[in-house]
Amino acid sequence: MVDIQTVIERLEALKAYLAELDRYARYSFDELTSDFVKYRAAERSLQLTAQAIVDIATHVVTADYDTRVQDYRQAIESLGEEGVLPPAFAERLSPIASFRNILVHEYLAIDPVKLYDILIHGRADVEEFGQRIAVYLQRTGDVDDEVSNE
Repeated sequence: MVDIQTVIERLEALKAYLAELDRYARYSFDELTSDFVKYRAAERSLQLTAQAIVDIATHVVTADYDTRVQDYRQAIESLGEEGVLPPAFAERLSPIASFRNILVHEYLAIDPVKLYDILIHGRADVEEFGQRIAVYLQRTGDVDDEVSNE
């Protein structure tokens, strides 16, 4: 069974990271990439966002479905297979796990264009993920209505 507190803490963090991403998304590509501090902050916010998503995904599929996954991408895809997320949405979101790995392990190979694309176009998916996980917790009876209001 899912540890509700673990998931709620990560959902709250995800909400805060999304607010950070919204702040950096106001900049044009040139404005963001020409300012080292802003660029690094956006990069770190994306890393933390991706980590929160994979932590939640891994926790839910292992705790509620006893699914063993080989990597973070598979954890997100498994949420689609188990019906926690719509399969097409899980498939669309799962590359964030690979991008997280690049941010963490291959930091010399980060493509600023890819980072900016995720910053601009990926925020809606992050928000949807958080909403769908909150609905899942409510649907399974693991949490009360206050999660959806966060």
